[in-house]
Amino acid sequence: MKIWKLLIFSLLFQSLAWAGKQDVLEETLYYKYQEKILNHSAKAIQFAAITPFEQSLYIDALWDLVEEDEPRALELLSDVNVVNYDLAQKLRVAILQIQAKVKNGLSESLIDDLSNHLLLPEPDTNIIYMIASYQQLLINLGYDNLVGLASQFPEFNNVDATQVVRNSDEIARTAIDLFYHAPAASEYQGGKYSGGIKLYMFCRPNRNYPCLFAMRDANDEIVRNEDGTIWTQKSLAQSARKLPYNIRNGATPTGVWTIDSVMPAADQTISFGRFRRMIINFIPKSNNESRLKSLLPESSHDLNWWKPTIVARDMGRNLFRIHGTGKTNPDPKSTFYPFRQTSGCITQRENVHDGYDWQDQRKILDRIMVAQGNKPVYANETKIKGIFYFIEIDDKNASVEPEDLYNLGIE
Repeated sequence: MKIWKLLIFSLLFQSLAWAGKQDVLEETLYYKYQEKILNHSAKAIQFAAITPFEQSLYIDALWDLVEEDEPRALELLSDVNVVNYDLAQKLRVAILQIQAKVKNGLSESLIDDLSNHLLLPEPDTNIIYMIASYQQLLINLGYDNLVGLASQFPEFNNVDATQVVRNSDEIARTAIDLFYHAPAASEYQGGKYSGGIKLYMFCRPNRNYPCLFAMRDANDEIVRNEDGTIWTQKSLAQSARKLPYNIRNGATPTGVWTIDSVMPAADQTISFGRFRRMIINFIPKSNNESRLKSLLPESSHDLNWWKPTIVARDMGRNLFRIHGTGKTNPDPKSTFYPFRQTSGCITQRENVHDGYDWQDQRKILDRIMVAQGNKPVYANETKIKGIFYFIEIDDKNASVEPEDLYNLGIE
């Protein structure tokens, strides 16, 4: 096992110049764990996943294979040994077992551990969010007491609070202030993102319809087309399983993110396409989310539109990317054609549809490099960085178009 870990870290070391250490490590371990599960050697690594970081990734890998109805993962799930795992990961496995119908409910020991944990003054936020997200499932199974204990904490209500419908005037004011008055990226984390861009994505609450990117360059100027109109590009942020943001593989959460370069190679091409995928990360946790709020105009501090990223972050969602795809959309009647839905990432149009070869990931990589004052060449892709704002606008059942931005006052 030590040899296997040393091999992984030696491979990761070669990639550190291309992307953040944590990002490469997460993705590498995730795919390694899936490989082990598929090769029937997963039981040997259950006890090796000793840190919360490793445990979470191992369960992520197992979870996704189970949702794909992979027989080897389902076989493992029925008797997966997580005796030494964190309580939050034990709860995740139990929920997955119930959903996959390999178990009928929570074990008595898990119920006792959860109940005792929720009697603490400050229980794990992850556990509170998980119980809130799966409260109906737990209530249906008769675990009203667990839900009741978790609901006493204010975090429990954050999941539903993010779904408050805003009126059109508030939407317009928020979008305008965010686009025109968000603090300079150079002021965040001691200037780490100085020279980076601000990328904005505007979506409908109904994610079956495409969203729209807009951008500010490294000088905080609006990126425009040659004719002076605002530059935009379509995107999609829908879950292939039609799950909400607070569930694994659910829709991309709205809020504030950092853009942290690209992955070292354009690998995993079936999932991510021909071009390198951009890495987007949650803003790290801070007291009263002061770090995140430092990237917002003051008018947004008390609003809810950015809180889904907080809930998703604290629930342990990860591996978010902006990427193309090696898959085609076989349904030209779908509302998002020719996009493909994902497991929570933001996807770009790619592949040949109706005789046209879509290369939107290539286009946005090039556009960002130019906006940062760099030539749009492969070597400069690793310099891509910035702040990413993702907000929902009105609830029309239609793709977001440039005219929608103009109607909001963004032009």
